[in-house]
Amino acid sequence: MKQFFRLFAYAKPYLPKLILGFFLVVLVGQSPLFMPLVQKFLIDTVLGSANAPLATIDLAFRDDLDNRAGLSNALREQLETQGLLFSSSTVVSIENPGEKWKVDDTVTGEKYRINQQVFQLDSDFRKKGYLERLEGVTDLSEIQRLPDSERKEFDQASKALHKAFKDRNILISARTIVSVEEAGSQWLVIDRATGKQHTIWNESGKFYAAEGEIKVYAATVTHTLLGREFHYTLVDWLIILFVVIVVYYAIFGVLSYLCTYVMTWVSQRILFDLRNKVFSHLQSLSMQFYESQGTGQIISRVREDVASLRNLATETTIRIVTDAVTFVLMLGLMLYWNWKLTLFSLLIFPMIIGNYHLFIQRLRPMWRQWRHKWADIATGMYEAVAGAKVVKAFHRERYHERQLFHNMRETLESRIKIEATQTAMGRVALFFRSMGRAAVLCYGSYLVIQGDFTIGAMLAFYQFMERLQEPIMNLIRVNTQIQEAMISAERVFGLLDSEPTVEETPGAINLTNIRGHVKFDNVSFHYEPENPVLHNISLEAKPGMMVALVGPSGCGKTTVANLISRFYDPVEGNIFVDEYNLRDVSIKSLRNQMGIVLQDNFLFAGSVTENIRFGKLGATDDEVVQAALAANAHQFIVDQLPEGYETEVGERGMRLSGGQKQRIAIARTILRDPRILILDEATSNLDTESESQIQEALDRLMQSRTSFVIAHRLSTILNADMILAMKEGRIVEFGTHEQLIDNDGMYADMYRKQFKKVDSIDDTAWSK
Repeated sequence: MKQFFRLFAYAKPYLPKLILGFFLVVLVGQSPLFMPLVQKFLIDTVLGSANAPLATIDLAFRDDLDNRAGLSNALREQLETQGLLFSSSTVVSIENPGEKWKVDDTVTGEKYRINQQVFQLDSDFRKKGYLERLEGVTDLSEIQRLPDSERKEFDQASKALHKAFKDRNILISARTIVSVEEAGSQWLVIDRATGKQHTIWNESGKFYAAEGEIKVYAATVTHTLLGREFHYTLVDWLIILFVVIVVYYAIFGVLSYLCTYVMTWVSQRILFDLRNKVFSHLQSLSMQFYESQGTGQIISRVREDVASLRNLATETTIRIVTDAVTFVLMLGLMLYWNWKLTLFSLLIFPMIIGNYHLFIQRLRPMWRQWRHKWADIATGMYEAVAGAKVVKAFHRERYHERQLFHNMRETLESRIKIEATQTAMGRVALFFRSMGRAAVLCYGSYLVIQGDFTIGAMLAFYQFMERLQEPIMNLIRVNTQIQEAMISAERVFGLLDSEPTVEETPGAINLTNIRGHVKFDNVSFHYEPENPVLHNISLEAKPGMMVALVGPSGCGKTTVANLISRFYDPVEGNIFVDEYNLRDVSIKSLRNQMGIVLQDNFLFAGSVTENIRFGKLGATDDEVVQAALAANAHQFIVDQLPEGYETEVGERGMRLSGGQKQRIAIARTILRDPRILILDEATSNLDTESESQIQEALDRLMQSRTSFVIAHRLSTILNADMILAMKEGRIVEFGTHEQLIDNDGMYADMYRKQFKKVDSIDDTAWSK
């Protein structure tokens, strides 16, 4: 939780937009409430009125409805017995002749629809005279007394009539008879088994039939909203609902777009700031951090781990708030509709939450392990690419493939375990959710049967039940994402919590125009307490001196250079530059006065000009060329490189030879114009011609500067003002070349061995 609030602090600069995003997301997040409420209103209010007849009257009163002057007394009496009271001014208008009428009460303003199911009979009924054959038969016994030929015609007509009704899903019994209401125009079909009546009439040369009942429905629906009554016909309500839905989703689309844009903007800004913060902090860390951490591990934290935190302070937080608000609103509506059913539906949630807690304890260590393994893969990939030349030189491609394959297989297995566990958690939760929905569906249906619940409310409640589970499942999923992101947060904030081992004191002194007087006073140092590297080193380099450090590998030469550059601070003792203790000096001002040339100098991907200008970012092109001339680099840049100073050197300068890289690095240092110079094996591993050119450039570079030269080739330091011979972290002797040769100590022994070897090589070459 602490890491979460630390991450959220990065959103403070964007608080107004974040609040706007919160509001929009919460507003848009309530869209699941809209359609169930619309459906409930449509089913219970509109369709309920459309499909629930207010009264049912006998088909025999059809003529009364055709009476445009008003309702007959007989019809009015029948409707009043069913609770429909009409004023004396009630009138009937015919919408579709023989099919649909509208009853308007002009006093009360109420409107009613009167519908009957009407269908058209085949023209065969008229052509073959079926109705005429049935005419006048008022009792089944009369059929038996008819002659055979007439009885046969009656049977044929009767079967045709039964089939015509049956085709419309209207079944009439064998006892059905036909009576003539209006000769040649209208007949009444009476089913004595069911008591229902059906009418057949002739209109404009077409025969029509109507079912035996006429039902009266409400033509208008009154709905109260916010204290106001809205009185519209059923069709008007459908149009209103359609317009409301279209407008709602149009507004919803705009708000959703704004919400996505705002939250993406905020999350990307947080990601930008956090990455900048991490990278800036990396620049402030001491060399000890870089030496203890793999490159892939560091890059993985800046890229993957920071990226996984992008949405944690925005979308994740907002989703939690949105789901919480949605849950409360839905729960309130459900309790309002039916508190018993609501409490019954909540019984499933303890099982869902318990299932989550059971699985999350197993997932947390899996996520941590997967993150670390993926960082190892990133390290392996980086090393394989950065060291491609060494890999190919030793033909170790298959070795790297196997190593990477092994790590990726472990990562794959780890990820599969995570996905399998998450899937199991989801399936168990889905089973519990399905049980809950089934229970609510059955119990809710029981309440509908009992008359305690409407169908529309039941449908909306069931949809709310499904959506009520969604916020809980979302909160569980979000919590799962938070738990996974917290592993990344541990790694990111662990990096941000890393303190530089070399710290700058408050009010540190800024060095300007130093002379280059360097002094070590009883300095001791170790990287690890159990392995001391330097023991009580004392030395003094006056301005302009060339100090050479020699000795076997691991004796502490490079450590001395690192301490001068203040990559590390001494464990004991002090180092002074121009009588200023390095602990009291600002690191930036110290390193601005220093230049370093290494055995394997690092060149950045870019042009030759960009790499030289790295020593002085504001240097002009002429200054760059002058530095290259001083470093003996100008000629090969102009003559050998295809685009001269604009030639791309490739990653780490891979397109250049070792001597070319070295001379560009020297030019970079010359452009910097340092007062203190450190040369760490700057001429080793070079051919004779390159060494000669580089040594000449270095001689120019060292003029009037305090120089510390670390060398294995003693021929390069014969003119040093002071040579320090080191062994096991101690200075065993010091002096000029001649003095150390006369002392016949460690240095003299190194010199004899090295030059004896050189002489033997020269003699062999001469004899050949």
